[in-house]
Parts: sequence; structure tokens; C-alpha cells
Amino acid sequence: MLLKKYVKTRRKVKIVLLLAIVGLLVITIIVLGSTGRNAAIELLLDERFIARAYRPGDKQQPQTLQEQKQQPAVAAAVALLQPQRENGVIVPEKYDEHKIKARIIQNRLDQIKQQQQHDHEAEQSRTTLEVATTAVHIFYTAPVPWYKSKKPPPPPAEHPYDVPLTTTPKAVRILNTAFYPALGLYKPSVSLLSQHFENIRSCGIGVLILSFTGSGSSKPTETALLHQIIELAPQHNLTVTFELSVAGNQSVEYVRQQLQEIATFASLPGFYRVWSQSRGAAMPVLYVSNAYKLSDSLGRLLCRTPAQVEPEGLRRVLDGFFIGHIRLKSHADVMRRLCFDGFYSKLPSNGAVFASTWKNWSYLKSFAQSYKMMFVPTVGPGFAERNKFPRHGDIQRHRSNGRYYGVAWRSAILNHVGFINIASYNNWPDGSQIEEVMPRAGFLDYNPGSRTKYLDLTAHWVGNFLKTRQEAAAAAAPGSPQNCYELLNGTIC
Repeated sequence: MLLKKYVKTRRKVKIVLLLAIVGLLVITIIVLGSTGRNAAIELLLDERFIARAYRPGDKQQPQTLQEQKQQPAVAAAVALLQPQRENGVIVPEKYDEHKIKARIIQNRLDQIKQQQQHDHEAEQSRTTLEVATTAVHIFYTAPVPWYKSKKPPPPPAEHPYDVPLTTTPKAVRILNTAFYPALGLYKPSVSLLSQHFENIRSCGIGVLILSFTGSGSSKPTETALLHQIIELAPQHNLTVTFELSVAGNQSVEYVRQQLQEIATFASLPGFYRVWSQSRGAAMPVLYVSNAYKLSDSLGRLLCRTPAQVEPEGLRRVLDGFFIGHIRLKSHADVMRRLCFDGFYSKLPSNGAVFASTWKNWSYLKSFAQSYKMMFVPTVGPGFAERNKFPRHGDIQRHRSNGRYYGVAWRSAILNHVGFINIASYNNWPDGSQIEEVMPRAGFLDYNPGSRTKYLDLTAHWVGNFLKTRQEAAAAAAPGSPQNCYELLNGTIC
């Protein structure tokens, strides 16, 4: 419309288009001219720099402060540009594999030093708690079974008609851990136990759970180690309790003998006890693994009936709070019939069995409360057996950078339980430990994060657990009886 209004002839249209083309050409020439001038200046500067680099005798001093700051970088660049000469003849640079490998190794060593310095700084700023609570228990393994034996398959026959060898091949020892400990493949000693106990106490944990197999099936050194741990634990504000492993085919006399041996340890000051309101005394707490396998006739001997004053009553040998291990939903009712004081979920793998599934803990808590029992959930950072075919089935659980551990703790805290078990401090064969690890080829580690990552997370969640308990105790109506099954007043009914 504009062209029709102002340009009414074809001649005028041609003149306007010609002027537009000329204008575009002028603008293009101006732009290209300025770009070429800058490129020429940069090329000139590069040529001058290279010329100065190849003149080693030229020692011109920088004129400005900016050039003085750039002098080290320029000197390094000049050194790179200086060619190697022999008798005045430039020698081409050769590929030196040894130098390249040395440089790679040096870079790796520098990275390791930086990582060690970062870990040291992280250890100096660790999350710790000043108060240790007896409401949080942790499984402790001593000694740790670092190796397992595996029999290699027999060699195949070279010919189909050859007679196979009758000699059995010698078993091979294989390292049985998916992580590598920061302290190496250690053996228990006084200094090592003190270091472990100090780490546990700094997390706010007050009770250690040790596996007890009895003198009949354990070595004398293991029995002496138990005495050593119970004597050393009170020096770090810790106490000790046992986990007794039983089976369904064991006789009453075997269980009685085990309880008699535990009674000798329970009299020591370092053994864990809790006050009982109904009995008016401090009673020891004892965990019983595989308790759901016990027969009804043996389990009834744990009932608090007139039979306990008879010679057959097991509580006559050792009276305390017996907490049984369960796996399935029906096992909770089995613990009630066997007169156990409570039950716990030992496996830290969510979804593996009913008792270890987080969403089922509210049901187990309400069941225990309705029958005046205790439910003790077990939390763990993960589960990672090194076996190609795990002995417990498909129960491997990734740590997910600490998120798995956090969800387990949050589920236990929201159910307002009295005790919480942690599996574990140093159960390396199961890969459920919170102890420090060392990054090593072929092994898992705690990256991203420091090697004390799960000790810090444990201290954080124990602090949240204590805070929740204190808020629940403060929210209770004054004068109303507190729920002693939640240990708000440090007792058990």
C-alpha cells in the first residue's frame, strides 16, 4: 500500500531498490573492515609473542602493573614454546611414556592428599552428642570374621574316559566384605576397642549388643574377649547386653546352661539393666535370636507363673526382660504365647520380611502395646553381602547416599518406640556397618562424603530421637501415668 501511495511509476521503484542495495553494501564493507582490523591486530600480537618466545636473549621488562602480574604465565608459556636444541639444531619433541605415566601418578597422589586433607577436616568437625542414651542399642561384632572358606571345583578330566581325581581340593580363603575398613583388617585389642567405644559413645549410643554362643561352642579367647569388653565399656559410659542364639531342636538343658553362663556376666557392673516398676528391681535385658523357632513346651518355662520358683523354671536361673526375634506377622503372637517381654526385628532390609518392613512397624507397635509387650525396631544404613548368591536371599539394600538410613530412622521415631536397635557398627560381612571405610579399588565406599559419614548421620538421628522423646514427655498431662513401655521415664512396667 505504501509503495502504491508514494511510488506511482516503475522507474521510481527501481531507484528505491537500487539505493537499498547500495546501503546494504556500504554497511557490509564497514563491518568487515572493522573485523579484519581486529584480526590483524591479534595476528600481529601472536606473531610478536612467538618471535619474543623464540628469542631467549630478549629480557624486556614489563611496562605496566598488569603485565607484571601476567609475567609468570607468560614465562611458563615461553618455556613451553622454547624448542629443544642440540648443537644449534632444533630437535623435535619425542613421546616419552615414562614422563606421561609419572605425571598421571603425581596427579593421582595430589588428589589423594587433597581427599585425605578433606577427610581430616571432616573428622575434626564431626557431629557428636555429649549424652549417651540407653534407649539406643547397636550390634557390635568381635572378632570380625574377615575371611570365608570356599572349596574350588575339581579340575575337569582331560579325556572322557579318564578317571576323576579322588582328592578333594584345598579350600581357599576369600575376603568376605564388600567395603574395606579404614583401620584395616583389624583384630580386637584394648586400643582398638577404646577407639570403637569412643566413636559409639560420641553418636549418643549407650548399649552394645554382643553375640553370645556359650563356652561350649566358642573358644576360650572369645569368652575372655567378652569379659574384656564388659570391663572396658563402663570407662566410655557404655553398657553391654547379649544376643542369645537358639534353635527349635535345642533342649531345655542347653538353654538352661546358656542362661547360667549369662547370669555370671549379668552380675558385672557393665551389663545393661533397666528398672522394673512391677518387680521393684533393676533387671537385665536379653535378646534371643530365632526365638520364634522355640517349642511351646520350652517357651512356657519363661512364663511368670508359680512354675518359675520350681527347679524347672528358666526365670529361676536368670530373670530379666527377654526380647525375642521375629520375622513374620504370626511370630508376634508366638512371642506372646512363649511369655516373652517383647520382640524385635533383626534384619535391616526393608521389605525382606514382615517384621523388617517399615510400613508394618505401626501394627507391631500397637500389637505389643495391647498385650503390654515391647516392640524394638532395627534400623540400618543398608545391606550388601559380597556373595554372588546371598545366603539370606535377595535382600541387598543400597545405601542411596544415606537416604535409606534416614527413612528407617524416621519410621522408627514416628512410631514412638522405647528402644531402637542399629545393625550394625562393624558387621562387615553383611555390609551393614557404620564404621569408617577406606576408598579402595574393587570395594564399595561412602562417596560422596567423608569416611565418617554414617557416624555423623547416626549422631544426627539419635539426637532427633531424644528430642522427640523429650517433647512427648513434656506434652504428657501432669499427674497422668506415663507410658512406661515407651521408656519415657527410663523404666519398664
